[in-house]
Amino acid sequence: MMDFLPPDTTSIPMLPPPSPFEPTGVPQLDLVLGGGLPKGALTVILGPPGSGKTTLASQIAFATAQRGENVLFLTAFSEPTSKLLNHLRSYRFFAADLIGRNVQVFSIQQFFPSEGPITEQEIVAEVRRIKASIIVIDGFQGLHDQVIASVATRHLLYNLGTQLSLLGTTTLVTAEADPHDATLFPEMTTADVLIGLYNTLPGGRTHRGLEVIKTRGRAPLSGLHGLSINERGIEVFPRLETRLAQPFQMGWNKKPPATTPAKRATFGLPELDTLLGGGLTRQTGTVLVGNLGTGKTFLALQFLLAGVEQGEPGLFLGFRETADQMVQKSVGFAWSQQLQNALSPNGGLTFHHWDPVELDPDHVATELLDALEQTGTRRLVIDSITEWERVIQRSSGAERVPDYLAAFLSILRDQGVTLLVIKELTQSVNTYQDFSVDELTLLTENVIFVQQLIYQKQFQRILSVPKMRYSAHDETLRNFLIRAPEGVRVLAPNESERDTLIRIAEQQASVPKRVSHPQRSSLSEQGQD
Repeated sequence: MMDFLPPDTTSIPMLPPPSPFEPTGVPQLDLVLGGGLPKGALTVILGPPGSGKTTLASQIAFATAQRGENVLFLTAFSEPTSKLLNHLRSYRFFAADLIGRNVQVFSIQQFFPSEGPITEQEIVAEVRRIKASIIVIDGFQGLHDQVIASVATRHLLYNLGTQLSLLGTTTLVTAEADPHDATLFPEMTTADVLIGLYNTLPGGRTHRGLEVIKTRGRAPLSGLHGLSINERGIEVFPRLETRLAQPFQMGWNKKPPATTPAKRATFGLPELDTLLGGGLTRQTGTVLVGNLGTGKTFLALQFLLAGVEQGEPGLFLGFRETADQMVQKSVGFAWSQQLQNALSPNGGLTFHHWDPVELDPDHVATELLDALEQTGTRRLVIDSITEWERVIQRSSGAERVPDYLAAFLSILRDQGVTLLVIKELTQSVNTYQDFSVDELTLLTENVIFVQQLIYQKQFQRILSVPKMRYSAHDETLRNFLIRAPEGVRVLAPNESERDTLIRIAEQQASVPKRVSHPQRSSLSEQGQD
């Protein structure tokens, strides 16, 4: 029998430790980059005019200076330093007291000779002198025009990046160019990180985006991410689907706390909870679908208030009514004061309102997921998902809707959140609904269907549970009422108008089933047939 000796590892070279990261100070950008900017890396920011290149580089520079580190900022040939500083004063990240101290701002022209070849030696010498952690060269396209030959530009970038990297200095270069311009590829091979900024006009609205095209040795979040420029500077909103694809990078992606109740999420309406087999199963998604005026919002509020009463924080995401309008709507009902108490500070119910106009869906998702984590939300209501689907379609195209919704639902499950979304039908009165043509009702576990039907010249409010994936449930139709001061009340079998419900059920059963069309992704489309 032979003895096996451990392999000799003395000749195997040890891999260097990963480069530490420079935090950018830009909200969510470190997540998109896979951790931040690698220290000592050459980073190139490309984009058309007005896309935010200078703002992004400046925001990173001032965040570095706020940490007590030194920054060298070199302005372009076309923009004097005084003009740059005047532009930056409008942003909150700008700190005038840092100029001339931690932030040294010069024109790049003074570092190059009026005649002869341009070299990097003067810049490197200044970086050594002030011990800069980051250097920004803003407007590299002007330098490219001075150098003329692209091969000389590539050599300059390479030499500058290499020498500064040895000093541990991170280099930020901005250039006005199409991020995917093939003519730039030879020059951009010298960069360790490539960031593309975009500024488009879909449907006449401005849509800004950011893409990490390249980052050596790291796994950035792929695709086009939302971006906004406001008084705070630049904010990045990671594409929702990437949060699901690479959850290990996301600090918010935590398992639900051990204190999450194991019992059902009830509505506090005995007959409805009985229909649901005891309430909604935890960490599932439910679509509350019906036509206008059927009481969907009241049912959703009842769901949230029942959770608050049981010590479960809730969040209402509304694209229609504000919190004040919701309170006004509740006046005259017995639970109005309960709603006001829940909406007060530390009351257990958080209200987020967004006007559904020119929204970025990833912006909404970023703010919402942050709020869920901060408040410890266990129950979430969205009123209505129709507006959110429309926002996704307008900004990214209809083909994105299924993946976006699937990612959103999966993230909520991981967070231990039970979701109830409201969705409208366009028909004021219907007798049959085919849920197989709707993406959301296919993706979610449960469907509650509320209808307002005319039977024998009278309106009848009808509720049913056509789908519940992980639980036995009662599929029979029930009458329900909305009356002050009681509010919503689902009638027991002996209270409902049995003969009426039988006739309605027979009428619905007699309607020929439609052939499902996978391409049709909204109930509203079907309602317009």
